[in-house]
Amino acid sequence: MKTRQLTHARLLEKVVYDPDTGKFTHLGRRRPKVGQFDKDGYVKISIDGIKHQAHRLAWLYMTGSYPPADMHVDHRNAVRDDNRWQNLRLATYAENQAYRLASASSGPGRGASGVRGVYWDGRKERWFVQIRANKKVHCGGYHVDIASAAIEAAALRNQIQNERVAP
Repeated sequence: MKTRQLTHARLLEKVVYDPDTGKFTHLGRRRPKVGQFDKDGYVKISIDGIKHQAHRLAWLYMTGSYPPADMHVDHRNAVRDDNRWQNLRLATYAENQAYRLASASSGPGRGASGVRGVYWDGRKERWFVQIRANKKVHCGGYHVDIASAAIEAAALRNQIQNERVAP
């Protein structure tokens, strides 16, 4: 956590946030462009000598307060520099981790499919569908091709989401 907490009032004095584009601009500067990418692909903005993540600043700007300590500001589309207001939501740590992008490595192997929840099983030489949610493992079976496995993974995620929403 930062040593000096940025207040909503101070944020409004320093920058302007456009919720439609997700961009910040400095007030009263010749070069109003603000922010730079960190090593993980998130936009960082320096205010009063302290770097802040842009998505957390967007939350502070729009709501007037930081998210609760046990919640994260999550990007709905998993694009780390897309800080449009409609793309941001509060999520628990588990929810935030559930929507991580699959590994971009190439070739068969765990996580190498590029599809979330689809893994290669070298012993059976088949694609395996497995989704973890709510501290449970949900299996979608084995598939010969990755396309059918991807469809099954999406259907299984939708089923889990619908079960979670239903009373």
